[in-house]
Amino acid sequence: MKESTAQLGYVRRAGARSALRAVPPESQSESPSDALKSASQRRTGLRGYGIQVEEDELGSVTAQCVYRLRCECGRSWFELELPQLVQCPACLRLNLVTI
Repeated sequence: MKESTAQLGYVRRAGARSALRAVPPESQSESPSDALKSASQRRTGLRGYGIQVEEDELGSVTAQCVYRLRCECGRSWFELELPQLVQCPACLRLNLVTI
């Protein structure tokens, strides 16, 4: 079995959209007492405008390429590697594999 590794250039979840979400800006009508809150206190309440980023653990996925071969006699089977010559399991005929 051949193993492949992924580059971090283009990564996405299978069947899911991007985890980045746009957050609307805060209202501009803040009272003076709200303006005095520290940044850490403000984070617990409303979030600021911008992009919300979430962290996740990075896992590993192993990809496997499977080839479906079909003889002229009609018999088909699967192989993990693409051979040049193969013997059909049904008619026992030696065949040249073409793509």
